[in-house]
Amino acid sequence: MDSKVYQLKSTLDEMEIIDLSQTLENDIPAVPTHARFFHNLVHSYKYGHRSCHYQLVMSEHSGTHVDSPLHFISEGPYHYGMDAVPLTTFTGRAIRVSATEIGENGLFTKQHMLDWEKEHGPIEEGDIVLIRFGWDQFWKKRPDDQQFMNNWPGVAQDAAQYFVDKKVKMVGTDAIAIDVFESKENPTHHTLLGNGVLIMENLNNLDRLPTYSYFMGFPLKIKDGSGSPIRAIAFVSKD
Repeated sequence: MDSKVYQLKSTLDEMEIIDLSQTLENDIPAVPTHARFFHNLVHSYKYGHRSCHYQLVMSEHSGTHVDSPLHFISEGPYHYGMDAVPLTTFTGRAIRVSATEIGENGLFTKQHMLDWEKEHGPIEEGDIVLIRFGWDQFWKKRPDDQQFMNNWPGVAQDAAQYFVDKKVKMVGTDAIAIDVFESKENPTHHTLLGNGVLIMENLNNLDRLPTYSYFMGFPLKIKDGSGSPIRAIAFVSKD
């Protein structure tokens, strides 16, 4: 076996995988302007078929997903879809930033990030930033999704610009959108995606992560896709 492959296998075998994705199923929360998720039975053993399979109907932004620049950027060098994003974007060192104190309609600002760095050390170029608001605790299927779908906190534009300046790969949150609930102009979407920094939304289980982990979350290869569901995971030490 190739020595580097063996080394990677040995390392990963010694680590635990944390699932950071919400389960895709009927009646999960969805932005009102987006298509809802449907899992429709096509063939089933109980109806005499020889196999079982379902039809999926969903938005590119169903469940835990990533936004490509095309989602908000209409022109310029970062006007491209999911199929054009390098695969290296979707894997790398992740830092988990706890911001559960932000609360309803609150904003995670550049100062919050600077305070975090004073305690934990600087974020670096190529990092993936996972901001835990604790909003995943409200994830429930319709009609019990109202707390999740209202008054969520978000990332302020000055923090978004700071992430751009630090040249991180992606920024994710456990809320349904990275801009705060009350936002009308979506400045954080425009700042991040307009500079090639991708956005993840509806993450789960960020409370199970240590400060640093190794993240992977690959999208579907959708031609001109504005986004894609992902199976987001993090590798963490078993110690």
